[in-house]
Amino acid sequence: MESYHSQYLKRASRKRLISSAPDPNLMMVVVIPCFNEPDLLGTLQNLFQCDHPLGKTEVIVVINSSLSSPKGVQEQNQKSLKEVSHWLNTATNKWLTIHLLHIPNLPQKNAGVGLARKIGMDEAIRRLVDVKAEENGILICYDADCRCSPNYLTSIEKHFLQSPKTPGTSIYFEHPLNDHEMVKSGFGKLEESINQEEFEGISAYELHLRYHVRAQKHINFPYAFQTIGSAMAVRAWAYIKQGGMNQRQAGEDFYFLQKISWLGKVTELQTATVYPSPRISDRVPFGTGKAISNYIGSKQQETYPLQAYWDVQWLIHQIDWLWEFGHFKAPPAAPLAIFLGEKFLKEIIPEIRQNSTDSQKFRKRFFRWFNAFRLMKYLNIAKDKFYGSNKVESAAQELLKEIGYQKKHENIIDLLKKYRQLDRDSFKPSEFQTNKSTTH
Repeated sequence: MESYHSQYLKRASRKRLISSAPDPNLMMVVVIPCFNEPDLLGTLQNLFQCDHPLGKTEVIVVINSSLSSPKGVQEQNQKSLKEVSHWLNTATNKWLTIHLLHIPNLPQKNAGVGLARKIGMDEAIRRLVDVKAEENGILICYDADCRCSPNYLTSIEKHFLQSPKTPGTSIYFEHPLNDHEMVKSGFGKLEESINQEEFEGISAYELHLRYHVRAQKHINFPYAFQTIGSAMAVRAWAYIKQGGMNQRQAGEDFYFLQKISWLGKVTELQTATVYPSPRISDRVPFGTGKAISNYIGSKQQETYPLQAYWDVQWLIHQIDWLWEFGHFKAPPAAPLAIFLGEKFLKEIIPEIRQNSTDSQKFRKRFFRWFNAFRLMKYLNIAKDKFYGSNKVESAAQELLKEIGYQKKHENIIDLLKKYRQLDRDSFKPSEFQTNKSTTH
């Protein structure tokens, strides 16, 4: 009988792209999409400075563009290819195997970061299958404009060894917030300098990301983890089982890691750090680069109102009652009632109850329905049609007060540093359990 990984590879994006045989001890593959990136060489040199893991590690770089990409993009890709090739030919310490895949003819319809990641990750699966590491092998998602702490690879290896059941992990990250932090993180002097407005923009956007996940943790939402494309890793078997990387041109990381979470608890790795570049980018219609551009134009970062999270917390508190009786203990807030609609109590809850044998299975099935995708949909509807958006600094300060931190933080940088501290030092895994704090 044909194995599931063989079946997957038959459906994969492309045929084998790397002809050389992998090292028999290959266990981890770092996949890096590269589109119009002037700093690819610096990124790879930084990876070479990492501590050596026990198992063999490879890097697959997918230098990509579409048939319709501007001439400047194609020229930069060629420059990156030439620079890195020359460096690899002259480098003396080649402990980290790097494969450069130049794919300049992606179809315009699907061209983008999702497809580039998929091409690299599918190739990584082939190489892990070659050495029979398709079960415990690890795929690491990274970006071509990042730096990382020296223990990056060893921490990922250790984390998966210590968490044998986890299908994937979200890795701690910090954007450099000034020129000094850029140098300290390993960026050095880039061709394009980053101005103060860009640093302010990335500070506000990172605060928004951390506030959003911290609010989910506070209400005990089970999918409360960051989904940053340059800071996540998954097991090979989980990648295959969930059908591989999607081909989305933006948001591919969010959709991918959420699907992985359906296979088991996605953990959070706090012992290593990824440093994504804070530079502006127009490669995708939303995300870091877009957020910085918006901030420079408006001088503010908007975020979701806390009341929308309290609505979801109220719903989470209703789960046991829904299992027992099939209806709400009390009426929901108007925005939530409209969002759930009549089908929720008439069709959705009865179906979940019918397919659950006890309260725990009901809870698990409920969160398969009210998953991260549905949460995001509700937060956006609540923000756009009911509560309005909040400035990130006021919402983040309000959440800190709710958690129990009364100190007033004067600016976005101070707030961000507090949220980073919470993520590093006060990390508590999200569980499928009800928050016992006061409902709102």
